[in-house]
Amino acid sequence: MSTKSTKNTLLLLTILLCIVVIGLGAYTVKFYGEVQKNESRLKEEKALIEQELKEEIKRYNDVLTEKNILSNELSDAKEHLEDLQKRLDSNEVTQSIVRSYRIELTKIRRERELLFKQNDSLLNETERLAKLQAETQDALEKATEAQNTLENSNKVLTEKLNLGAQITASNLIVRGVIQRNSGKFLNTSRANRAKMVRICYEVNENKLAKAGDLNFFVQVLNSEGSMIGIPREEKLSNGKNIRFNSRTTIPYSNKPFNVCELVLPVQSFREGTYTVHVYHEDRLLLTSTLDLK
Repeated sequence: MSTKSTKNTLLLLTILLCIVVIGLGAYTVKFYGEVQKNESRLKEEKALIEQELKEEIKRYNDVLTEKNILSNELSDAKEHLEDLQKRLDSNEVTQSIVRSYRIELTKIRRERELLFKQNDSLLNETERLAKLQAETQDALEKATEAQNTLENSNKVLTEKLNLGAQITASNLIVRGVIQRNSGKFLNTSRANRAKMVRICYEVNENKLAKAGDLNFFVQVLNSEGSMIGIPREEKLSNGKNIRFNSRTTIPYSNKPFNVCELVLPVQSFREGTYTVHVYHEDRLLLTSTLDLK
């Protein structure tokens, strides 16, 4: 009875042991399969992270090929990505490592989006400022051109006004004359009879000219170009000297003014052609000739 009971116990134990071994084997096979699946999944995850890192690095390369404001910051971020890629290649694949890299990659993406937005914003602002500067420069050049045109116009106008304000004279009449005892003058063209030269002219009206006392000078030159009579010399307000036979000052009031004056020779007149010049200050106004026979 005891032997039979022992055999039954051994048989039961053997059956239990077989069940345990079969169960352990099944668990081992299942566990190994799970491990393989997990390793495969981790490798796929790692490969995916590596691909995403490459894509991120490419984005930075594309942006850095352009002229960017945040070049230093973008370069530093790109170097961080490259360093992360190297560390990922060198580390063994584990769930915790994949998780940590995934977290860091997500953080890098957020930083990248912020950097790109800042860079785009600064680029847009730079373009806006460059455009504004160009427009301002263009407006300044146009304003300068307009100012130069106005200055040139003012200069031309001033020159015209100055020319228009210049004193002019007309109706120059030169005669050899004899003066009667009565004071009356008789014209003569004979050298042996003429006693003096009478010069008459009209200072013209000019509303633009400056009113006041004006000086006029007369030169009478013989056929040799020498001044008759006793020549005099005067230094003008502009520093120049003028030689003359006769000097007349008139009270000019912008209206026509008639002037007549006499020039006497030192000796008797000789036959020939005499030249008469009328000056206002040092500016020649009129010229005429007198022929005495």
